[in-house]
Amino acid sequence: MTTPQTQPETAPNPPPQPEKTKLLDRMIFETRWVLYPMNAGLMVALTIYLLKFLYQVFILLGHAPALITTTSAEHDHELLVIIVSLLDQAMICSLLIMTIVGGHQIYVRRFQEQLSNQGPYWLRRVDTIVLKVKLGLAFTGVSSVVILKDCISSAVVPTQVWVTHVVIHAVFLGTTLVTAIVWRIMHPHDSQDKSAK
Repeated sequence: MTTPQTQPETAPNPPPQPEKTKLLDRMIFETRWVLYPMNAGLMVALTIYLLKFLYQVFILLGHAPALITTTSAEHDHELLVIIVSLLDQAMICSLLIMTIVGGHQIYVRRFQEQLSNQGPYWLRRVDTIVLKVKLGLAFTGVSSVVILKDCISSAVVPTQVWVTHVVIHAVFLGTTLVTAIVWRIMHPHDSQDKSAK
């Protein structure tokens, strides 16, 4: 005696969406392309920052003989201030590039596999939390450079300004640390894989 075979249960088909709802969903989905002109604007700002950086390097080269040959502490301090200023601009440019590339990879469209392999490793596994951690570290680096400029400034920095810069740096550092802890909790297997390697 054969028992009748039971048919596997199939999930019910979702009810069809009205055309207006589909159109609205499509319009909302297409809003991601707004980031294209915004990223283009950030690229223009990055170019301007690059030109300013190169101009300051050109000025530094003009004063290089005097800065190299002198043994004056004042000239050494001036050179240190210029270098820290260039470092600050370089870190801000890195922050802009990270925002442009990471935001495009997450919200607009994925880069081609060949381009992703040529780029930094984090770009292949980037998500919103990873990008926030990277940006938080970049902000922390920029704020630490600002504090360093306060320390080596020839002018006396007011106490209120000094405390404000330190508090901002601490906030950046704390929020980045919390975000990194949240990412580790949400991705425990990734952390174990990296430690195993």
